[in-house]
Amino acid sequence: MKKDLMKHKILKDIFGHNDFRELQEDGVDAILNNQDLLMILPTGGGKSLVYQLPTLIKDGISIVVSPLIALMQDQVNALKAQNISADMISSAQSEMEISEIINLAHSGELKFLYLSPERLNTGSTINLLRKLNINFFVIDEAHCISQWGHEFRNSYRALGNLKGNFPDTAICAFTATSTNHVTKDIVSELCLDNPKILKGKVFRKNIFISAGRRLKNGYKQLEDFLSRHNNESGIIYVSSRKKTDALCEYLNENGYKALSYHAGLPQHKREKNFKDFVNDKVEIIVATIAFGMGIDKSDIRFVVHMSLPKSQENYYQEIGRAGRDGEDSEVLLLFNAADIALQKRFLDEIIDVAYKTHLSEKIDSIYKFATSELCFHKQLANYFDDTLDECKDRCDNCLESDEKRDDITKESQMLLSTIYKTNQNFGKNYIIDILRGSKEQKLLANGADNLSVYNIGTHFSKKEWFVILERLMELNILNIGEFSVLKLTNDAVNILKGNKNIYIKASRLQISIKEKKIKQKEDFSYDEELFESLRVKRSELANELSVPAYIIFSDKTLKHLANEKPYDKTSMLQVNGVGEKKYEQFGKKFLEIIN
Repeated sequence: MKKDLMKHKILKDIFGHNDFRELQEDGVDAILNNQDLLMILPTGGGKSLVYQLPTLIKDGISIVVSPLIALMQDQVNALKAQNISADMISSAQSEMEISEIINLAHSGELKFLYLSPERLNTGSTINLLRKLNINFFVIDEAHCISQWGHEFRNSYRALGNLKGNFPDTAICAFTATSTNHVTKDIVSELCLDNPKILKGKVFRKNIFISAGRRLKNGYKQLEDFLSRHNNESGIIYVSSRKKTDALCEYLNENGYKALSYHAGLPQHKREKNFKDFVNDKVEIIVATIAFGMGIDKSDIRFVVHMSLPKSQENYYQEIGRAGRDGEDSEVLLLFNAADIALQKRFLDEIIDVAYKTHLSEKIDSIYKFATSELCFHKQLANYFDDTLDECKDRCDNCLESDEKRDDITKESQMLLSTIYKTNQNFGKNYIIDILRGSKEQKLLANGADNLSVYNIGTHFSKKEWFVILERLMELNILNIGEFSVLKLTNDAVNILKGNKNIYIKASRLQISIKEKKIKQKEDFSYDEELFESLRVKRSELANELSVPAYIIFSDKTLKHLANEKPYDKTSMLQVNGVGEKKYEQFGKKFLEIIN
């Protein structure tokens, strides 16, 4: 039977589909033609079929490299359920079990053998593979090979040796998330030879995206959301094991059926909770990011993030677990500014400065995504180097919103005027420092204190000026030129002349402009959310040093920090209650929270 007829017969008989989805047939054909392949398809796009179907046509065994034991086990079980011979070798198996699987592979009775990258990279495994009739290699979650991806693993780097060891065997790499930079890295690191590169559209039209600032612990907002999803399956992601257990307990006390999933649970408990969720014994799984990679449950109707993910890659992959069956699903992201400080604290142990900076920029990017007023789907598409018009009705940024909006025309004019008066030669920090009347030596040396715009923007913190600046960039009133300097576009003229007003969602500013103008008349005001974050850090330091909290900084000093929001040593030393010694002891740790 010709391969073309055979692949459609297998598609129907084995996989139960009448037609291929977008790009699937192109991928299948590339593998049948022994061509190297890189396939980038959103979660639920049908990547596994692309390599499973050709294996059933080709002679020999396919070697599948996968990063998680649980993920391999799921796929092996799914293949066995279809009476397709598949198995895996992992550290969870006994020597006898591994020996039996090796014998099956040698005898030609296996069509699929799943291995972790760590297992594959050993000399004994390479020797084993040399004795097998391998039709092609599959690298699942291929973004893990790139240092510029979001889940880099050193063990994946060694997969670049596959071409050297097996030069005549095709390598097929698959991932759901890849920017152009990561795509080039995958091709280079795996030494792919003139590969077929297939990239699907990022847009998932069946997913509705919502985002909003988290109020207190977000439980009330979560319950409002869950009221629309009675008796439906969903995942709720939280930032820590402790919060996972606390939220799970709260949901069960309030009439929901929920289980938790995190690395702190015994393995047998994790496995049971996973199976109970997949088998619909409970509706909700409350989990850390340890959960979900490769999950095959197609009817997940919602995904909630109770705090900011690490990156847009993580976010896209995690929300992709909703609606894999193509039915309408909804995702919600709740966040606040303290999430940034928490995520960046995880980067403290990274030694590689360039890599650490790269990850820090990813955190800034997801926060900008969450707070933006642009179409969420369009932002994700842009991030992954795809193009998309506004979704119009598949995210809450595109739908008509009743949320209060502030007029920031006057503040926009201040900012644009400052850029104009400095000849469009400086970047964000310099411009905002002028508005806030900074005493930085560079500003004074340039005579910035003689400009009419110097010190006219003290009613906003530096962070709030950044938000306004981002809004102007969203609207293409500003853009970034060479050396990161701010440039005015033609639209800026209309703003400066007062021919156009600029508005922003009130929630994007820590205090709305109307409230801020009222509070300017008061003796003292401060960012209460930031104050609480500073108190948490103070408590941590006090416990470490076994001293009362006030020894580190008084409440009054913390309130001044939460009001003035210093951004470096010079500005922090200007805050009442902060001296040189206190700065040397604690300053940098508090600046991390503030910034």
